[in-house]
Amino acid sequence: MDSIFNAYGSDSDSESISPASSTSTAASSAAAPATASAASAQPVHLVRRTVNSAPFVNPALKTVLHRPGFIPPTTRELTTNVKAATLLAPIQGPQHPHRRDMDVMGGTKLATGGYKEEAVMEKWNFHEQFHTFHAQGYARDDVGGGVIGNVANYVKREGLKKPAPVGLKKPAPVAASAGGALTRAGGGRGKREEEKMTAQQQQERQQQIQQQRRKRKMEAGEEEEELGEEDDGPWAPVKGGPVLTELEAGTLTEEQKRHRKELAERKALKHRGYDEEEDHDRRDERKVAHLLPPRHDRDTVASEPSTQFHGKGQKDYQGRSWVEPPAGLREVETDHPCYLPKRCTHRYAGHEKGVQAIEFSPGTGHLLLSGSLDGTCKMWSVYGERQLRRTYSGHGAAVRCINFNADGTRFLSGGFDRFLRLWDTETGQCISTVTNRKVPYAAKFYPPNDKLFVFAASDNRLYTFDWTSGEMVQEYNHHLSAVNTVTFYDNNTKFASTSDDKKMLLWEWDIPVPIKYIAEPGMHSMPAVTPSPDGGFVACQSLDNTIKIFSCRDRFKLLHKKVFKGHTIAGFACQPAFSPNNRYLASGDGEGKLHFWDFKNTRSLAKYRAHDNGPCIGLTWHPVESSMVASCGWDGLIKLWE
Repeated sequence: MDSIFNAYGSDSDSESISPASSTSTAASSAAAPATASAASAQPVHLVRRTVNSAPFVNPALKTVLHRPGFIPPTTRELTTNVKAATLLAPIQGPQHPHRRDMDVMGGTKLATGGYKEEAVMEKWNFHEQFHTFHAQGYARDDVGGGVIGNVANYVKREGLKKPAPVGLKKPAPVAASAGGALTRAGGGRGKREEEKMTAQQQQERQQQIQQQRRKRKMEAGEEEEELGEEDDGPWAPVKGGPVLTELEAGTLTEEQKRHRKELAERKALKHRGYDEEEDHDRRDERKVAHLLPPRHDRDTVASEPSTQFHGKGQKDYQGRSWVEPPAGLREVETDHPCYLPKRCTHRYAGHEKGVQAIEFSPGTGHLLLSGSLDGTCKMWSVYGERQLRRTYSGHGAAVRCINFNADGTRFLSGGFDRFLRLWDTETGQCISTVTNRKVPYAAKFYPPNDKLFVFAASDNRLYTFDWTSGEMVQEYNHHLSAVNTVTFYDNNTKFASTSDDKKMLLWEWDIPVPIKYIAEPGMHSMPAVTPSPDGGFVACQSLDNTIKIFSCRDRFKLLHKKVFKGHTIAGFACQPAFSPNNRYLASGDGEGKLHFWDFKNTRSLAKYRAHDNGPCIGLTWHPVESSMVASCGWDGLIKLWE
């Protein structure tokens, strides 16, 4: 029992010893020489002591727990914005035996932006040595220095006189110059020293290496073919003199010569001088250039016009031309009764693409002119066999607008190729071609003088041109966006224009100042306008799916009560049409339907399914027949309704 007691000897640490135990212990110590019987008579008590096995921790850190802003290591959510140094502070306490050692703030691994790892060499350097080892049998040892692998091959290829020992820390210098000793170190040190060399030193070094190689080859007595040599391979200098190219030798083929010529022409086009018209075109259409066809440059020319007659003969047995009206047609009457058509009686098919505009010949209506998206205009007969009579080809892009002159002997066409052409109806000859490098959206002959015409352009202006001279005689510039329509009224002494700026301007002929602005907060763009046969009204197709009526008798004004609804045309310039007696108003819509209204009370009367795969874009009422209506659509068909 004494051995156990001595093992728990007194200490300054905390002990659990009662006063009685202390007395017994002291008595036992004093009575140690006493007899054994006396010692055995006293009771023995085991002392229970507390053992602290935790490692030593700085007592001063106990106050850190109570500091404001202290973050315990077990915290998963931060409620304050603390500094990075606080988050990266060293962890107090014993080190975990199996945890990865982490450096503190300011060390080599931890940083504010993440954790850094040391690398032996960069990726590019590793691949370089990897391929060198597999190709030549040696590689540089960046850890121990020197070269590993086939040292003899390394010495031979690098031009060294003595083999570099494996594991060499500082290789012997290869060449000396004014800048000092140049070493062929295996690690990154030699490469850095080479970068510090001047251009002259590098050139001297290369010359020395080349001399050593030539000397070695002369000693060997033969030229060794070595892969990767600077004087071998596809990029090595040519041996035995320069090699002439096909151009220098004059052996180019015809195709190669043509290709070189095209490249030279394209290069010359890019470096041409300043052109004022091209610069103005770029300025005028800078906001809507992505919506328009390509602009003209100084080399743009119109396509070659052509025509083709499709009938049996251009004259009948009596010697009359095919453009003359058949016998027995009555004259135009604006007060004859008109009726709604009931069904489609004929279909004209011949255009390769959709049909954009149609128009009956003035006076008799025995011919029907159509302009198509395929760039052609066609003339169709309305009576008799109702067949195609002539095709007029002369536009490099879609035809946008067409218009007959007063007697129908000529017509004009404007296309998205930015050209306007004047055609002879009978012969198909292109009389004149005019362009101001803008897209013509609408073009109309000046009724009193068919040598003049006015057209609405994409540069927010209207222009008057003379066919005989091909020159512009007047310009109207007050719209803020592309002009869509031109409509004559008041005995052809005035005309109205509508634009994408949601305005209507009234002009007197040949006066470039508008006489009236019509612009209201509720107005929308009106891309299609048609005058009534008696000249008292103008029907405007509005993009809010309505048709607005303007009165142009006493004064030009909007009739707020005459609004025609029920069709959907938003996004399309569907042409409205009046009946010859002003009783009915008709229009197509964006869904290919045909609508009829009563002009007096604006009540919808009929609706037909006219065209598929697109809108019913064009519509016109026959000037003589009481119930004949022609419609066209983007399905490529022209239909007659009676």
